[in-house]
Amino acid sequence: MKKVSILVPIYNVEKYLKQCLESLCKQTLQEIEIICINDGSTDRSKEILEEYQKQDHRIVVIEKPNTGYGNSMNVGLDRAVGNYIAIVESDDFVEPDMMERLYVEAEKTEADFVKSNCYFYLDYPTEENQLVNLFGDLPTRKWICPIKRPELFFKLQTIWSGLYQREFLVKNHIRFHETPGASYQDVSFSFQVYACASKVWLVPEAYYHYRTNNLSSSVKAPNKVFCICEELEKINQWIEERGKEEETLKRIASRLGYRVLLESYHGLASAFQYTLFLRMVEYFKSYQASGYMEEPIWDTSAVKEVETILKNPNQYFMETAKSFEDERVRDRNSPAINDRLYGRAVLQEVLESEKVILYGAGKIGKEVERYLLNKNYPKQNLCFAVTTREGNPSYVEGIPVLEIGECEGWKEKTMVVVAVKEQSQFDILQKLEHMCFKKMVVIDQLVWQAIKENEEKDG
Repeated sequence: MKKVSILVPIYNVEKYLKQCLESLCKQTLQEIEIICINDGSTDRSKEILEEYQKQDHRIVVIEKPNTGYGNSMNVGLDRAVGNYIAIVESDDFVEPDMMERLYVEAEKTEADFVKSNCYFYLDYPTEENQLVNLFGDLPTRKWICPIKRPELFFKLQTIWSGLYQREFLVKNHIRFHETPGASYQDVSFSFQVYACASKVWLVPEAYYHYRTNNLSSSVKAPNKVFCICEELEKINQWIEERGKEEETLKRIASRLGYRVLLESYHGLASAFQYTLFLRMVEYFKSYQASGYMEEPIWDTSAVKEVETILKNPNQYFMETAKSFEDERVRDRNSPAINDRLYGRAVLQEVLESEKVILYGAGKIGKEVERYLLNKNYPKQNLCFAVTTREGNPSYVEGIPVLEIGECEGWKEKTMVVVAVKEQSQFDILQKLEHMCFKKMVVIDQLVWQAIKENEEKDG
């Protein structure tokens, strides 16, 4: 009998996968299955999975085409046979006694869902584990019914720090929203769990290490802009189909929407913020018109912020859109810490790519090209791309310059480095996505400045 089925969604995480699998194979709870869903990885993830599968018979590997995070999780849910379901992201790792500790709590309490706190883990520039209180003032080791304590809905959506009773998920038809990519699917899943659960048990201890510096998934990608809106629509659809406690759940969903929309807006690259901001304003107008913004579900500060936004949206955007300097991550003379970390992660991913298209043959594009050649990247695997050949040379420093439409044969295993001015980034990224390029990163002036500063510091 399997006590816990651990679902591990995987996509191009060769750098972190071994640490994750090691932590799962060393669990003190022996009656587990480790279901690894490889979502069409193009790096060495498959080889690493095969290596560990030979060492531990409890590892189950599911190979599938790249259909996205939500589909991967549903495939895992369908395969699982354990009494409980755990979710561990493949770039994270857990304490060896996590499954045993939470299993004991779950069995003792017969909870629908047991959730623990976690650590935010950083391995660069120095290793750091920060204990995070996910529950605020909510009581721990006491029964909580989320509908009666709706503030639980508004806490950080962390689907990976607990155990779900599998029968509870099956009985309530709780599934992941199957949208492309891997953004915000935890929002609608968590909402379904809390809406259906009558017994949630919170544990103050932390066993899960959530990696905060894996920057391979960038908020500079255009396909991330409206992901949160799709999740909110999924939640509303689910509420209406459920047909129970509809008015209460819609009020809760509106307050959740306020939090996650603002969180997403502030997290996006500046080139995409205004696009989401306009949608966010429409959501807030609908919340206000529906009469949802009332206590106790909506607190006074949230209501006031929405009213401020709706009173003068343009002024709010001008005051909050990116280009500000946050003293927590900037000093007077250096680029943002995030830009430095992002830049380093991007360059490593570019160097590991089979082919590279440099979109933009201007100053930054040329500097990136020289950097790659200095790192012994094969010159024959490089090309520049432009929107139109008109006014552009046929070669730059011996490397061909092609119209992007001529790069059809470069799509597979190719990284597109967008090296253009910020005002052009969004349109170009949308065009690339429409053309079905799968790997894209942005290196603009700020990021390149940060990269050069890193190079100087590293000597």
